[in-house]
Amino acid sequence: MAITIKEIAKLSGVSKSTVSRVINNAESVSDKARSKVQKVIEETGYIPNSIAKDLKKNSTDSIGIIIPRINTNTISSAVEGISNIMYDNGYSLLLTNTRLDIKEEIKYLELLKEKRVSGILFFATEVTQKHIETLNKINLPIVVLGQDISDMVNFPSVIHDDFNSAKDIVEYLVGYGHQRIAYIGVQEKDVAVGQLRKKGYVEALKNNDLELKQEYIYTKSDFSISSGYEGMKKIVKNSKELPTAVFAVTDSLAIGAIKYLKDSGYKVPEDISVVGIGNSDISSWMTPELTTVDYDHLKSGEEASELLLKYISGDEFEDKLIMDYHIVERNSVKKI
Repeated sequence: MAITIKEIAKLSGVSKSTVSRVINNAESVSDKARSKVQKVIEETGYIPNSIAKDLKKNSTDSIGIIIPRINTNTISSAVEGISNIMYDNGYSLLLTNTRLDIKEEIKYLELLKEKRVSGILFFATEVTQKHIETLNKINLPIVVLGQDISDMVNFPSVIHDDFNSAKDIVEYLVGYGHQRIAYIGVQEKDVAVGQLRKKGYVEALKNNDLELKQEYIYTKSDFSISSGYEGMKKIVKNSKELPTAVFAVTDSLAIGAIKYLKDSGYKVPEDISVVGIGNSDISSWMTPELTTVDYDHLKSGEEASELLLKYISGDEFEDKLIMDYHIVERNSVKKI
């Protein structure tokens, strides 16, 4: 016969409510009482009925995470930050990978609701009307990472300063004497990476009275290294005069661009300079080492988690957090 909380309380010499508070990790228990209860639980092998506990409060001690793809440094760093905070606060994680499929994102939002998670951390890319409808009816604490959709739904967000970081890295190239600067981007349905980083590129050119050449712009990438390779290939083949520098909106695209240039006999940065955004692990190990913009994705995950915990507990929280960034200078840019 399974041992009960009443028997644990009797063996510990404390009340049933004290045993319950210890099991639920409540703070309002003395160290002495907590130690007694934990010792009895260990000796008896008592296992709390977590299923019954979860049914009673209509949620589980778990957090749902919806990511667009699993094989990126950006996501892995952010999830590590989430793990740091959530595990320390007694939550387990349910990780879902949508593979950039909008239907999968909607499906997982609804599925995590059915799983009775305590809250959701949603890495958003494209946000459609269906997303908005689903988010508004889900009735759960949700924090959105990567996209500012505060004007569409009443959920807090953690975002990067995509416009200014892109503008600053292009201004950096201009400061090194570059005037013919190409752009490798992603589709503009992704507001943060597709639209805001392109706007930053355009603004930097405009501020320095530089011509915006359509032959220097490629916006059909899908975040993969191979699409960066293809983008660089298109720009080189379509250009009447080769650019002296290339701004790729992610490090993966920049790595693909460098691979194409090397395969085609060009030297980086001697012939063409290349910069990215993301400061991925590989960016400091490649040749040449990539000049890029550092987003602290681990800290973003931690900040988003802290925000979600405040949301769950009913404490006040910020509507929007904009994370800092800085340029990491390496060896992929030549002064001309």
